[in-house]
Amino acid sequence: MFALLLQASVARAGDKIDSLQRVLNKILDNKAQNNQARFTQIEKIKHELHSNYSFLPARYNNYQRLINAYKSFVHDSAYVYSKKLNECAYQLKDANKINYAKVNMGFVLISAGMFKEGLDTLSKVNTRYLNEKQRFEYLFLQARSHFDLGDFDRINDYYQHYSKIGLGYCDSILRSHQPDTYEYLSAQGLKALRSGDYKTALTPYLKIMKLPQTYQDSAINLSCLSYIYFVNKNNDLGMQRLIQAAIIDNAHSTKESVALTNLATRLYEQGDTKNAFLYIHNAINDATFYGARHREAQISSILPIIENEKINGIEKQKRSLMVYASIITSLIIVVIIFSVITSRQLKKLRVADEIIVKKNDDLNIANESLIKVNQTLDKANRSLTHTNIKLDEANMIKDEYIGNFFNIHSDYIEKIDRLKRSIEKIVKEKRYEEVQLVLNRLNTNFERENLSHSFDKVFLNIFPNFVEDFNTLFDADHQTHLTGDQLLNNELRIFALIRLGIDENETIAKILNYSVNTIYTYKTKVKNRSFIPNDEFEENIMCIKAVKEQPVII
Repeated sequence: MFALLLQASVARAGDKIDSLQRVLNKILDNKAQNNQARFTQIEKIKHELHSNYSFLPARYNNYQRLINAYKSFVHDSAYVYSKKLNECAYQLKDANKINYAKVNMGFVLISAGMFKEGLDTLSKVNTRYLNEKQRFEYLFLQARSHFDLGDFDRINDYYQHYSKIGLGYCDSILRSHQPDTYEYLSAQGLKALRSGDYKTALTPYLKIMKLPQTYQDSAINLSCLSYIYFVNKNNDLGMQRLIQAAIIDNAHSTKESVALTNLATRLYEQGDTKNAFLYIHNAINDATFYGARHREAQISSILPIIENEKINGIEKQKRSLMVYASIITSLIIVVIIFSVITSRQLKKLRVADEIIVKKNDDLNIANESLIKVNQTLDKANRSLTHTNIKLDEANMIKDEYIGNFFNIHSDYIEKIDRLKRSIEKIVKEKRYEEVQLVLNRLNTNFERENLSHSFDKVFLNIFPNFVEDFNTLFDADHQTHLTGDQLLNNELRIFALIRLGIDENETIAKILNYSVNTIYTYKTKVKNRSFIPNDEFEENIMCIKAVKEQPVII
């Protein structure tokens, strides 16, 4: 029973590792998009910097934001803005900002492997002017820098010397912070880790993971926790935490690539050359992108080993392919022998087949002739059907507009008749001064609007979907939207006349009481808004269907 439970537990751990690796691989596939998202964020900060450049405090804050965005992304840019931050701090004459700018510069230099320059910069920091959070950041950076320098030198005397200094900075943090705070636990865990007391180091790091922290700190703490698990022979948890650290780094485009390098090394040791090769190449690309020289050197030491193993694997595959090729060649020879025997039998059948094929060819020729005749008739029928539909549409338009024409003209004749009788009566009674009053009551603009409104109603009765179909020729930002009780606007009215077959600018201008240039301007403006080419736009207008038009049956 115990053995079965242990096997099930191992299987579950393996599934979780595979699941985390799939997430990491997907993030690596989307690395370009993640980098672009970081660049977009940086451009936004730069825009704010330029907008508030004259205001020194805002400029300082934006320089700090740019350093935070660049410091684990692109070393050169982080260095440039660190210098600008330092200049701005001196302009502000703020001791806190001047000293914190040096802390930022120290971080950037050390992250790029420039330990001497970074430590020289940090040595100039006066911690009296730093607040509590900044002082912790300074002390922790000093500790981390000396530990990294000891690892980089690899000579035991120097390693012990720098480790002692780093442990001293950890002690300074422990003395100045309360137990179980993030700062205290970070220093406690790092001190135990660097002292080789891995069992003691586990507790503070487990507590740290329950506290709020930045994604950079989270990735670093997960990497430390994974190392402790590996040393304590808990390889499954170590692998899980290491992959999680790599996921966080790459999801946020952190280019220091420590977690990815360590993951590649662990996978190589476990025999997973494929993923080790993928991760180590991503790590060297990230280190080159960032400009971290010591990281490039570290990765370069493991890269040839993994690549050599990859090449050995390819050679094994080649040898396997040679074996498979030999087997397949033998099978091909056997198949050829059977093919020869089969071909002799087939020759006897071909004579009979030829006679059948000849008869079939004759039948196919006859069928092809019938098909061509049917196609010709079908084409003629479609053409007639299309012509009939167009004639029906023309008749429908004619009927609608003739009826409307008589109704409108009847109204106008009746109005003119009333006007005539009114004027005759006024003249007969010699009330000449009232003639002008009668004429003033004639509102030609109102009558023209009524005429346009009547045209719109009749046209939309024939083409009820004209506006919707017209808008399909434009993208959403350039579509026509009518307001209030509008049926058609001037632009739509011009193309409504074109749909009715009136395509001359002079005729359209007379109907709508515009100049020819105005009509031309309207048409050009509308065509330029459309995604349809200008020379095809009116053809598309003519394809808008009338309400009673039936589809062509093919």
